[in-house]
This record gives sequence, structure tokens and C-alpha cells, in this order.
Amino acid sequence: MPSSPEPSSPQRPSLGRSAATGLLGGFLLGGLGLLAVGLSNSFAALSCVGLTGPECQLLTDATREVGRTQLLAGGALTALAASLFVLFRPRPPAPPEGPEQS
Repeated sequence: MPSSPEPSSPQRPSLGRSAATGLLGGFLLGGLGLLAVGLSNSFAALSCVGLTGPECQLLTDATREVGRTQLLAGGALTALAASLFVLFRPRPPAPPEGPEQS
């Protein structure tokens, strides 16, 4: 008697894939947050009330440099999250091989 192929059950989500998805979501949100703060620090004007000229210049330069670093780190985290999401995304099951019999 020929064996009939059993219908394939839907793929159950794995704990590892779920953990990776949560981690990638955290990377993405953290990267976007760093991008937002970095843009704010790079382009927003600082209030120099109560500071001397050199103090204000030092504060402005330091804030801009930190903003650039935040922009780089935020962009890197966002790109990492996007690339790992593509790597870990669920794939559709492979089509059955051979001709189908009715």
C-alpha cells in the first residue's frame, strides 16, 4: 500500500526566533532614538545664558561632537537591526518536489 503524504502542519514559532525578533526590535528602537538625539544635538542651538564666550564655545563644540557620535551609533544600530531582521525573517516552506498526484 503506498504511503500517502501527510499534510504539513503550520510551522510553530521557535523561542530563539522570538527572542531574536525582540532583540532586533530593541536595536531598531534604540538606533532610531540615538538618531533623533544625535540630530537634536548636532543642529539645535544651545542656550549660553550665564556662560562666558569660551565656555559657550566649548559647550557647543562638545555637544556637536557628541551628536555626531550619536548619529553614527544610531545609524549603525538601525542598519544592524534591519540586516539581522532580513536574516532571521521566517521563510515560506519549500514547495513539494515532483508531480502532484490526485
